[in-house]
Amino acid sequence: MQDIEQERQRKENLLMSLVVDAGYDTIAFQVYCEQIKQNGSQDIDLWTYEELEKTIQDFINKEDQKEMQQKSQMIVQNEYKQPVSQSTDPQFQISKVQDDNNFITEVQCQLPGRTKLTDYILENTHKQVEIIMSEYMSKSDGIISSYISFKIETKPIGWVVNRRFTDFQKLRDILVTTYPCHLIPPIPGKKLKSQTGAAYLEKRMRIMELFLQNCLYHPLFKTHPLFSDFLELTDDAKLKEKFNQYDKQKGPSKPQEYIMTNGSCVLEISNELQNYSQGLTDYLKNSQDIYKKTGNNFSKLCTDLENLSNTLTSITENFNTLDKLTDGFIKQTKSKGAIEQIQLVYQELSKFVTGWQYGVNFQMKNVKENFYEFFRYHKKSQSSAYDYLQNKNQLQQKYQNLRNKLNEKKEQLYIKGDPTKWELPSDIPKSVKELQFNKGEAFKYMLTSETKQVSEVREMYAFMNHQLQDEINQMIDFRIKVYAKKFVRMGQMRALETAKFHHILANFLQVLAEMQGSTTGQMYNRRASVFIDQRYDQFFGIKPK
Repeated sequence: MQDIEQERQRKENLLMSLVVDAGYDTIAFQVYCEQIKQNGSQDIDLWTYEELEKTIQDFINKEDQKEMQQKSQMIVQNEYKQPVSQSTDPQFQISKVQDDNNFITEVQCQLPGRTKLTDYILENTHKQVEIIMSEYMSKSDGIISSYISFKIETKPIGWVVNRRFTDFQKLRDILVTTYPCHLIPPIPGKKLKSQTGAAYLEKRMRIMELFLQNCLYHPLFKTHPLFSDFLELTDDAKLKEKFNQYDKQKGPSKPQEYIMTNGSCVLEISNELQNYSQGLTDYLKNSQDIYKKTGNNFSKLCTDLENLSNTLTSITENFNTLDKLTDGFIKQTKSKGAIEQIQLVYQELSKFVTGWQYGVNFQMKNVKENFYEFFRYHKKSQSSAYDYLQNKNQLQQKYQNLRNKLNEKKEQLYIKGDPTKWELPSDIPKSVKELQFNKGEAFKYMLTSETKQVSEVREMYAFMNHQLQDEINQMIDFRIKVYAKKFVRMGQMRALETAKFHHILANFLQVLAEMQGSTTGQMYNRRASVFIDQRYDQFFGIKPK
């Protein structure tokens, strides 16, 4: 154990000296680690010292090379600096050489800054950050109104804050504004005034917890400064100032203004992506219906289990009544022998059915928390994905409409044959006379300002078009993670519940066996005790009293 801690300390010291203290971009390094090894930015124990050292050196070489290229470009630009014109604009060059069936390029954009959350994750790679919501309370909001406050714990950092639903709304709205080409996870709808029950608030709390966990899991969303403040700031006034600060900021209008963890945006329009988009539309629509049906099925299952539980309650009451009647008869008549044994059977049957009912109630709770609510949330997640896809399609339609209108306008100007109305740049490489006899070339240089505006819309559409597949994969990946976590825990608790019922059944069999003078029941009970002891020890590290 000591050797493991020493090795971990060596790796942490290596990270601090070669990456953090050397001034390299820690977010970019985390992204690079994820590319090399899954969860490589989350758990330092996944790396050997030699692997980590090589990865850091490769990252440093890559960053230094990128910096040298940027410096070289700046030197060339300074030596050969020319007046900016439409013909030397990179955006205009892209639109000249690539059409909408084969358009792909990469542009530099903004890098995220450092936050307390991302710094902690980098400096404590062997620790898993978790966001937990387990409590809520009603607070006064004046002499008349009140609101529900939800407690949020960020472990193992130790941050504990309380947030109301409107805080979640503001956080999500700002994420939507900051990252318009990304799929932001959903939150619950507005609370109905009539809905104040514990089950309703518990369900809303679970969805908000998943929202925060989803943001933490996303490589970009967790880098937003407001997300870190949302989890850390205990002063509501300071958080309100942060909200107001970001409310005033506008979202990116072109990819160069966007924030990405690797500092670049890939823009792509292709037939392959168009086919993916069309297939995704059908898939989301059809799977949305199935999620809805599955949720309804689990809802019916909860109702059926509740009815079964009520029936078992009635059966238990019947056995209890028989026990009391038999006890009264024994006391009245002073009877012994078989009548006493049947009373014992009634008592054991009551315990048996009570244990059965406990198992049913446990199953009902599991179904609600791990199936019904799970499918309800991911049905909502599917809806968000569908809306995100529709936003991409609307941006595509906007671009196509602007492009068609621009081409129609150019067509009319070209037919009229008056180049003075074409708004040509002053330094085009061709003469006006050449353009008059070459419509394709003329269209490239006509209406410079409007062409640039259409090109900017095209770039945002192309970026969102490329990002679509990554965001859907991210959504599915998070869903798998939640599936695994919930169902592993559900399986553990189900095994424990089975062990408890096994113990009850063994007791019942022992009573019956002893009535017949057999030792079979004792053998059953010993096996059950060993079984339940093993289950407790396996899942909780303790044995039952």
